[in-house]
Amino acid sequence: MEWETISQSGSEGAYREGSPRSRDQFERAIRSMPGGAKGAYFYPPYPLTIDRAEGCQLYDVDGRCFIDFANHHTAQILGHGHPAVLEAVRGQLSRGIAVGGPMGVEAALAEELCRRIDSIDKIRFCNSGTEATLHAVRLARAFTDRPKIAKFEGGYHGSHDAVEISVAPPVDRAGPASAPRPVPSTGGMAPQAAAEVVVLPYDDEQAVERLLIQHRDELACVLFDPKVGMYQTRPAFAQFLRRMTRQHQMLLVFDEIVSFRVGRGGYQELCQVTPDLTTLGKIIGGGFPVGGVGGRSDIMDLFDNSGPPTGLGQSGTFSAHPVTMVAGLATLEQLDDAAFHQLNELGRHLRSGLEKCFQRVPQQAQIVGQGSLFSIYFAAGPLADYRSAAEADSTPVRDAVRHCLQRGLFLNHNLVMNALSLVTGEAEVERLIAAWSEILPPVARADGALGVAAANRAGT
Repeated sequence: MEWETISQSGSEGAYREGSPRSRDQFERAIRSMPGGAKGAYFYPPYPLTIDRAEGCQLYDVDGRCFIDFANHHTAQILGHGHPAVLEAVRGQLSRGIAVGGPMGVEAALAEELCRRIDSIDKIRFCNSGTEATLHAVRLARAFTDRPKIAKFEGGYHGSHDAVEISVAPPVDRAGPASAPRPVPSTGGMAPQAAAEVVVLPYDDEQAVERLLIQHRDELACVLFDPKVGMYQTRPAFAQFLRRMTRQHQMLLVFDEIVSFRVGRGGYQELCQVTPDLTTLGKIIGGGFPVGGVGGRSDIMDLFDNSGPPTGLGQSGTFSAHPVTMVAGLATLEQLDDAAFHQLNELGRHLRSGLEKCFQRVPQQAQIVGQGSLFSIYFAAGPLADYRSAAEADSTPVRDAVRHCLQRGLFLNHNLVMNALSLVTGEAEVERLIAAWSEILPPVARADGALGVAAANRAGT
């Protein structure tokens, strides 16, 4: 589909004019850091530099205020600087920052997660989602004595060689949709990394069943990132996957690093699936670096270093860091049923409002979401798998994001995997809906009026 510039407020010139200090900070950073910012933070011509954050608001170094609809890659579910988290962190800092031994807080967080997630009997903590999936894969291989793993095309499980395969492959290199080819997502990987991964298509039971049967004697596990808030997820597909993995003695690993924020027990509670292992991160650290892998006792006990050697180990200088643990526990204590109800109702309100905006120009843009998670695509058809999402039109995205920034709204720079926080309110959501009501093509407005871009060209 053809899209034109959304508006002058979405232009690069307007972006640069409003952020000179961010430009200066980027030019400084690029002299000592390759690219000036980590990959997830960079977007052209340069990212905004944030000075401070409070509640649902971000303030950049140029003094502008934005409502935060990204919330640090969905990790800040309470918003920024929640009093309970700050109090817990200050208390822990006064007791000790890192002491070289357990302080009890890691056990308290572990107990809370075991209470919330029925499939987790025991859990170990680490420092990132990447570490969590790395250890989950090792557990699965050791427990099953099988060499390969399966993951879904478009699923992201961190940045280690075992899983950074077919995360966003060029479709012309990815093979048939029903039998995707494993494609390394970065250079420098181990030569055989891709050969150790079977790539599955989302939302295609027939193809998944065929591939799992074909590789059943060599697959240790299936890693499932449910893509909640990013694809149109069906609980029935997750239930099918549980039946297939159980039938063929493969472990099912639920990656709940993002999806744990959709309910008290995560996505697995909503879809009524009991995985063998679960990986966690983001919200369980209260804004600090964190990861976790938990599951059945007979699997997790391979990490038990209190008895005879099992052949496996899991540790790390900053794993189960006490400041992270108290921040995570304080966060979970705020997330009762009422909190999730509030988040999910606000998410429904947002999706309803944006759907009405997009219906003005049918089959041009759509919102995908669940709970407090949402993604926006310039696409016409269903978005149930990687390839349908990859076909979405990316040309208007940059201008749309800049348009929102000019309206004081901060979203992820690719419009995918946005999230509400508990301190976001209806007024903030209405501002986002109003901004997007302006982001329409310059023709075919249902009310007969010119779109924003056309109006600007006409000098009105």
